[in-house]
Amino acid sequence: MTVNNIVRVFVVRHGQTDHNVQKILQGQLDTPMNSQGYAQAELLGSRFISTPINHFVTSDLCRCQETLEQITKHHTSPSIKITRNLRERNMGKVQGMYLKDAQAQYGPGFRNFGEGEESLCKRVETEFNEIINGNHQYVLICTHGGVITRFFNHLFRDLNYQLADGLTEKDLRVPFNTSVSIVDYNRQTGKGIIQSFGNTSHLGGDFKVEDQLLR
Repeated sequence: MTVNNIVRVFVVRHGQTDHNVQKILQGQLDTPMNSQGYAQAELLGSRFISTPINHFVTSDLCRCQETLEQITKHHTSPSIKITRNLRERNMGKVQGMYLKDAQAQYGPGFRNFGEGEESLCKRVETEFNEIINGNHQYVLICTHGGVITRFFNHLFRDLNYQLADGLTEKDLRVPFNTSVSIVDYNRQTGKGIIQSFGNTSHLGGDFKVEDQLLR
């Protein structure tokens, strides 16, 4: 086995938006980052200055594209793909509602509106398979909290990706804004491992999302 058989995929969440702060279920609403989000994204960009990323893939929603710009500005002639397949889950009739209002009106069932988990995982897996079966060794994905949570659980539960020492299934929760998660895939053996999840060291601490129902 050689290093070239391993593709490393960095998966980052976009920077903070006003909807995140206001606890609005933004889903596929095209909400931009706020000033705090830009500050987070700048720190994220600094985290990757010396990482030889060959290819970038991002959700087409502006909060992800804005985040990615703060990373790619440090890289010469970056290869970038923008795709709808990495969008957040469409939340149906509760999209755009305050979380508390959705809970009050629909109860726990508010989470069942909109796009199903199978559909989301299928479109994200389309992009992921293109990456791991391609020729790039270091790839960065910029996407959304709900996407990251659901897809990493899919990798672990359904596709038999291992968890690195120190990680448990309980860690695979909605990660903080601009957090970094890492997946390694061995093209020779077809085996994958989740090396880290939700790392926020570039922000100066270990930050977690308190309300796991928000996206």
